[in-house]
Amino acid sequence: MFNPKVSILIPLYNSEAYIAETIDSCLNQTYKNIEIIIVDDGSSDNSLNIAQTYSHQYSNITVETQKNSGAPVARNKAYVLSTGDYIQYIDADDLLHPDKIRLQIDILENLDTRALVFGRWGTFKKNIENVVWKDLPVNKDYDDPKQFLIELWESGMAAITHLWLVPRVLVEESDGWNENLTKNQDGEFFARIVYKSTKIVFVKNSIGYYRKDNTNSISSQISKKALESTLKSFETYMELMKNDLNDRSVCNSLALVYSRFLYKIPPHYNGMILETKSILKSLGYNKPINTMKTSDRILSYFIGTHNVLQFKKIIQKILT
Repeated sequence: MFNPKVSILIPLYNSEAYIAETIDSCLNQTYKNIEIIIVDDGSSDNSLNIAQTYSHQYSNITVETQKNSGAPVARNKAYVLSTGDYIQYIDADDLLHPDKIRLQIDILENLDTRALVFGRWGTFKKNIENVVWKDLPVNKDYDDPKQFLIELWESGMAAITHLWLVPRVLVEESDGWNENLTKNQDGEFFARIVYKSTKIVFVKNSIGYYRKDNTNSISSQISKKALESTLKSFETYMELMKNDLNDRSVCNSLALVYSRFLYKIPPHYNGMILETKSILKSLGYNKPINTMKTSDRILSYFIGTHNVLQFKKIIQKILT
C-alpha cells in the first residue's frame, strides 16, 4: 500500500490570530501519515505559546524556535528537522482543505518519484465560506515542466506555496529556500523545483485557501528592499532559461515578468528602472510590454504608470 510520510512545514511569525486554525486544517487532513513541524521566527505575540500547546497535545507536532531571521530560514530549518517522503509547505495564516493531501497522494502513487502535483486555490477573508476562486490558465497537466513556467510567467500569477506536494528529492536537489530573499521567495523556490521535476499534474479538487487580510504577510510588504529582492529573484528565472533564449515564447514570458515589475517601481528608483530596462533590451524588447487596460494606459500618461497602479490598489482595499 502506498502510504508515504508527508511533512507539513510551517514558518511562524506573529500570527496568533491565525495559527490555531492553520494547525487545525493540517490535523484534520484525511490523509493521516503526516508530521507537522513549526519553526517560530522570533514572534513577539502569543504565536509560539499557541503552537507549543498543540505540540504538547499531539505527538506528531514539533515546535522549534529561532531568532527572527525570515521565513526562508524557518522553512529550511523545518525541512532539516523533517523526515517525510513528501513536503507540504504552508504559511501560518493559510488553510488546507481536509482532502488536499490525500487526493494528491492518490495521484502520486501512479507517478514517478520526481513528479509534482498541485491543486486549486482561492482567496478569503475571515472565513472560507467567502472564498474567491482563482482559476488559472496553468490549471492543467504538463509533460514538460518548463512549459508550465513559461505559461505561469505569462499569466502574471503566483505559484502559491501550499498548493504543491513536493518530493523530498526535489527539495534536496534545489538546496532549499533562498535565505537572502525577502520578496518572491516562493516564486523563486518553486521555479527551481518545477524545473527539476519530470511531470506536473493538476488535481482540481485538491484545494488550498489563501488568506488576504494578514498585514504581517511577506506578500504585503512594498519597499525598496522588497523590490530589490524581487528583481534579484528573477535572476533565477533567467538562469533556468539561459539555454532557451532563442525561443520566442521563453523571451516573451520573461519580458512580461520584467515589464510588470517595471510598472511597480516608483520613479525615484532610477537605478532599478534602468537595470530592468537593460534586461528587457537583452531579451529583445526596447520598451516594456504594456499589459494595462486601455483606460489605465491613458491615465498613466497624465499621472504615471506607477501612480495608476498604486491608486488602483488603494481603491481595491476600500472596496474589499
